[in-house]
Amino acid sequence: MAVSVKQAEQMWSDLHGLFVNAEAKIVEIIEAKAWEPLGYDSFAEAWQARMTGVRLSSEELRAHVVYAMFDEGLSESDVNEALGVGSGIGPASVKTLKQQRGSGVPPNLATPRSRRPDVTTVREHDRKKPGPPQTIHVQFPADEYEKFKETAARLGRTVDQIAHDAIKEAFEGL
Repeated sequence: MAVSVKQAEQMWSDLHGLFVNAEAKIVEIIEAKAWEPLGYDSFAEAWQARMTGVRLSSEELRAHVVYAMFDEGLSESDVNEALGVGSGIGPASVKTLKQQRGSGVPPNLATPRSRRPDVTTVREHDRKKPGPPQTIHVQFPADEYEKFKETAARLGRTVDQIAHDAIKEAFEGL
């Protein structure tokens, strides 16, 4: 498909406008209750009827939509059902947004990703962070270990402390 310079400029301008104005348009619809004149009883009902299958790719848009549904008294499962498959908002995101809403986070600052300290986001899904420090277990004959204990005691340290420092030093030199 060949397009003119003017048509190409307009396409890029339209695309830019869509991204910039999407959040503002959703907020405008929510504030004006623009579903009522169309005969819908709720924002969720209108969303389900008119937007099913639309993927909300922007976090900013997701929070406004989910918050509006919670404002109408919907449960998490009701919100998930109203959003439908392919919305880009899964049950974990809905739960996270509900928690943020309950904590007083405004929708323009909310994020559907978890902010738990033991979870990190990896390619748009949550994964537990690495656990506690790991142990290196090394065995020595009893008589040799007793010599280590005596030496450590003379130095006012423990075998564990000396071994820890020695292992770190050995690996740092590699």
